[in-house]
Amino acid sequence: MARTYNRPVKNKQFKVGDLVLRLYSVTHPKTKDKLSPKWEGPYRISHILGLGTFEHETMNGEVIHRTWHASNLAKYYV
Repeated sequence: MARTYNRPVKNKQFKVGDLVLRLYSVTHPKTKDKLSPKWEGPYRISHILGLGTFEHETMNGEVIHRTWHASNLAKYYV
């Protein structure tokens, strides 16, 4: 039953150095209106902390010491 329930779930896999976008509504919860952006970034994955948990850094190399779950990140294609 669990396998059938979890079938539509797609696991996002990121590697160190991948470029990602993060969900805007998570970082700015009070500024959630119709014209606000959905994603912000790009950021670079700096550490993989656990199953689906990541730390990332800005493009300038500043590490952001907040952990992010893969459900709040999207791959950024250049």
